[in-house]
Amino acid sequence: MAAKAFSIIEVGSRRYRVRTELSEGVNKRSENNSKQTSDRTGDRNEKLSRQSVRIPRQLHKYIIGTRGSTLERLKTQSQAKITIPAERNKSDIIEIEGSVEERAKAEELISQVVEKNMRNVPYTHFISLPLTDVGMQRKIEEFQHDAKQRFLRTVDNSGFVHPGSLHITLGMLRLLTPDKVAEAVELLKSLSNEIHEILGLRPLVVKIGHLATMESDITKARVIYAKVEDFSEADDDRLQKLCVFVRNSFDSKGFIDEERPFKIHVTIIRAKARQSSGTDETEAPVATPEQTEGTEQRKGKMHGGFSVNAGPLLKELGALSFGVCRLGQIQIARRFRHAANGAYENDGSVALP
Repeated sequence: MAAKAFSIIEVGSRRYRVRTELSEGVNKRSENNSKQTSDRTGDRNEKLSRQSVRIPRQLHKYIIGTRGSTLERLKTQSQAKITIPAERNKSDIIEIEGSVEERAKAEELISQVVEKNMRNVPYTHFISLPLTDVGMQRKIEEFQHDAKQRFLRTVDNSGFVHPGSLHITLGMLRLLTPDKVAEAVELLKSLSNEIHEILGLRPLVVKIGHLATMESDITKARVIYAKVEDFSEADDDRLQKLCVFVRNSFDSKGFIDEERPFKIHVTIIRAKARQSSGTDETEAPVATPEQTEGTEQRKGKMHGGFSVNAGPLLKELGALSFGVCRLGQIQIARRFRHAANGAYENDGSVALP
């Protein structure tokens, strides 16, 4: 019990008797409430922290969404602060700030967006068997010139694959970070012993020729290619065994997501409209050879785009043979990156016998 039960307070000409214990109690409760509020705020501030999540910047636009709608939804649902780096920074790092639960929720939601949109990101690399034989390249270049003049005048010059970049594609790859590139190269190199067991000591020599189109309707051709086969029956399908083994090895590690049945071939011409033509055939060109392969393997076929009637060409030159050449390497090649001679740049390779 307090020593003094009441206090006298003067306000102007009047005096008021105030219960001291009650006043002190109110003050104490007010102080306690303020302290509890402060403690709670302090506890939350102590629990809040920031973490960095590495998401390839090619996927950032999907996390942001149209006019930022997806990002706002992720923030609302997670109650976390999510910061996407400016495009000019070329950074893969996304910052998430919040409590442990909020950050975990935000990371889960971001992962869902990434998984949903991964296949929308263009391929960055491909597994390649390059055709480096200069004689072979010269024969194909002569054929391209002849085909251009006689049958394919409406096809743009860029539609004829540069002889230096001719290759067999074993599979398309999305390697969005340096770590994924290194992982793919390491996997390829780890297959070296098995590759040499398949091929033995003899060089892998193949014959190239007999033209065909990717499309079943040759009057609406978008891709004209040459078939590739073992040089002789005595080779016991070494080319096929090599391609299937490497492709399956990458597929089992999650690198390949293509759906189209694998076909060993060399793309020679892609139907791209001549830009200066001015005719109805100058509508939007089709994709590059690698885009064509990737799109077909994901969706089964390409829709729309410029095409040509390959019938006359195949009738007269379809049985053409370009001869034989030795395949010397398997590469993890970069899309759209070429050396001075037209060959694709690569991040790693394995030499063949």
